[in-house]
Order: sequence, then structure tokens, then C-alpha cells
Amino acid sequence: MGKRTKSLTESEAGFTLVEVILAGSLMIVMAVGILSVFSYVVKINRGNNLRAQALTVLQQDVEYYRSLKFIPVASDTAMNGGTYTNVRTRNSADGRAFYISVTIDNDLATAGIQNTNESTCKFKEIKITAVPVIAETGWLANLKTDVTIQRVRSN
Repeated sequence: MGKRTKSLTESEAGFTLVEVILAGSLMIVMAVGILSVFSYVVKINRGNNLRAQALTVLQQDVEYYRSLKFIPVASDTAMNGGTYTNVRTRNSADGRAFYISVTIDNDLATAGIQNTNESTCKFKEIKITAVPVIAETGWLANLKTDVTIQRVRSN
């Protein structure tokens, strides 16, 4: 018995050049689509991470303003009404620095009139804003995270 050779028909020979080019083009289009979605997700996650860091820094300042006496004592003017830009710089857990700005409105709900007399004020609205010290680029450039708390005089 001799060895028989099997001849391949055209359908068993493999892919044609046109099929290989078409499959390669399809894979390239799919890869570009996946990479663009990936870069978008990375950008969104970066913004959310920055906001989360700012919120942890803001929580520190909320606790600070909650611990202060409602009526300023002697030279302590931290609870006086007004707008204070870049009062302090705070760092998040990973070392990112934020400028903290504070706006304190006295008796905001009383007929829309600002009460400048600290000793008669009964209500304060405190808005604390955190802005990254090192400015970001793109849509994160104007990122400001803020929190508003309200304090009522209890006595």
C-alpha cells in the first residue's frame, strides 16, 4: 500500500487575502471603539475621584465650623458673617491640596436682609467651597465642590 496524498480543495485551503483584510479592518474598528469608551471612563473616574477627595477635605471643615461657638468670643472671628476666599489650604488623604473658601450668611431667611450684628443673629448659613490648588485641564478645570451647613442659635 502506497501513501496517498490528499489534495486540498479551494474551500479547505484557508482564508483569502480579501477575507483577512476584511477581518483585520473589522477588528481595528472594534478596537478603536473600545479604546474611546475606555478613555471616556478613565476621564469620568478621575473627576469623581477628585470630587471624593474634595468632599473628605470639606468634611474636615464642616466639623471645624460645627465645633465653633455660634457667637464669636473676643478676637475669634471665624463665625462672623462675610465671604472669605482661600481661608486655608487642606490636604486630602493622598496629598492633593485644596483651597478652602467660606461664605457665612447671617439670618439669611429673615426677609432677605443681611444681619450684620453678630450678637443678635439667630441663624447662619455656611457655604464651604474646595478648589484644587493645582488646576486641572479640560472639563475638570472649573471643578468646585461645595457643601452648605446651617447653624441655629440655641440660647
